Amino acid sequence: MAANTDQLLANARNLRAAAGSDYHDTLMASIYADAEQIAERAVTVEGQRGRFDFDRTLDRILTSKMWGFPAMLALLMGVFWLTIAGANVPSQMLGTLLLEHGYNALHQLAAAINMPAWLSGLLIDGVYLATAWVIAVMLPPMAIFFPLFTLLEDFGYLPRVAFNLDRLFHRAGAHGKQSLSMVMGYGCNAAGVVATRIIESPRERLIAIITNNFSICNGRWPTLILMGTIFIGAAAPPLLASFVAAGSVVAVAVIGIVVTLLV
Repeated sequence: MAANTDQLLANARNLRAAAGSDYHDTLMASIYADAEQIAERAVTVEGQRGRFDFDRTLDRILTSKMWGFPAMLALLMGVFWLTIAGANVPSQMLGTLLLEHGYNALHQLAAAINMPAWLSGLLIDGVYLATAWVIAVMLPPMAIFFPLFTLLEDFGYLPRVAFNLDRLFHRAGAHGKQSLSMVMGYGCNAAGVVATRIIESPRERLIAIITNNFSICNGRWPTLILMGTIFIGAAAPPLLASFVAAGSVVAVAVIGIVVTLLV
């Protein structure tokens, strides 16, 4: 009995070595191919037209080893670019409306009704100013980012992202689905933590929740830009100050991704 067990284990190791590092992907592709063949032989649909294989061709491209990662990076860069570029105008409009006109109007109202200075400072300079800043800075990017992210989900692309990154995250002891919660974390860390519910393993879900803090959410970008400009950009020559400050902020974001995989 022990000899048979050792022989089975040896055969399993040999087969795994022959299959290479992609044996999991090969096995899943084989299972789906067999299921598709069985379904085509067993299921008959009356009046069914010939299928257009564009979606399958696109799926092979988006999950291929050669084009999967470039396509994923291009789509995610497009989403981030649309979020950043598209949020500038509404953020500026809200900032002008709330932080300039609204702020001055409230101070004039407080002076007209003889509101105590400590109360106007608490309500206007504290509560209102902080709330208006959050709305002006965070609302437009979130209103653009999350609908775009939902659109990718409705098109069925997000599972392909998790599939493409599953091998990389498994090497880091995590799950490929964590990549989705990380991207969500760049919009809002709270939403990224909530998104970890799609991860079945409690251990991998906990890893995703803890490391989601390394994704720079929309509320932290202005603070990092300010700190990079004051502490990093000020130390560089004037002609390179903006470039160095922007590079330091991007470096923090990249370091966050690296630390996520290392942790």
